[in-house]
Amino acid sequence: MEPGRNPMIILFTTRIHCRTHRPLERSGAFDFRVMSYERLFRARSLPRATFIFSDLDRLHFWDLECAGRIYRQLGELGARVLNDPGRFRSRFQLLRRLHARGFNDFNVWPVDETPPPSAYPVFLRTDSAHRGPLTDLLTSPEELRVAIDAQIARAVPVRELMIVQYAAEPVREDLYRKLAVYRVGGRMVPALCAHQGHWKAKFGESGIAGGQLYDDEYRLVSENAFGEVIRPAFDLGAIEYGRADFGLFQGRPQVYEINTNPMIRNLKTHPFPVRLRASEAAMSALVDAFSHIDGPASGSRCRLADHRSIRERLRDLYCSGRWRRVPQSP
Repeated sequence: MEPGRNPMIILFTTRIHCRTHRPLERSGAFDFRVMSYERLFRARSLPRATFIFSDLDRLHFWDLECAGRIYRQLGELGARVLNDPGRFRSRFQLLRRLHARGFNDFNVWPVDETPPPSAYPVFLRTDSAHRGPLTDLLTSPEELRVAIDAQIARAVPVRELMIVQYAAEPVREDLYRKLAVYRVGGRMVPALCAHQGHWKAKFGESGIAGGQLYDDEYRLVSENAFGEVIRPAFDLGAIEYGRADFGLFQGRPQVYEINTNPMIRNLKTHPFPVRLRASEAAMSALVDAFSHIDGPASGSRCRLADHRSIRERLRDLYCSGRWRRVPQSP
């Protein structure tokens, strides 16, 4: 970062999921702003900044196309932009690609296909949404069909359902570890693990891992042990900013998803002090990585073209009354 500069980064996200990056907004290291896509689609101009398109899996297909057009225009205006909405792949598409290219050992299937016998056990989850597995492990085609019918009966859309091959193993008896790595532009940044007493490890349980595993976590963060190992997964997904959640299975990393709008947390309390040190080290590395993608804070604004299709879309939304009070863009 150059002396005397006040760099600016603008993250685009859905309005309902706009609070995921609070630690960065409060860091003071740069001018970090969050703008909803609703505001973006109304904006006639934007400040000079680095722009990050996030939360792409939550966008309606029409909005994803609109975001892709604005991404391209900002690039043509000389701005630095991360995450091309036009190249974004759904969770299913990404996992299929990672398996096809030999990165992941496990595969995924739509529910109208039958996995081979060697694929079991499997489980169900959704292509979108971040709610984790929908079922326990399913060990036969009969169990799978019953589970699919049960989810459809619960009104889970069939187009959202996907079959996922199980690829996890405990780090010790009855304890599972989910690892994570961020990509911020060209930098790979370590993140804290989630330890949980179930293979569906998602949020973790405080203190469950014990001193030895938290010491190991601190080592993983300090050495950034998996950063370059996971980079190819981001490349295959054409994702320049996000967090990859992964685990180790038979000694190989298996990427479960890449979240373009990850929840960033900074631990304040924990039973094991070494975990607080790991959290501080991970947050410091993340802030430093963001400081290296800053854009110019001064200069002429990025004036957006009058996208007729976007205006027609907005007119329809206003007529429906969905957006009656939308704040003006910065």
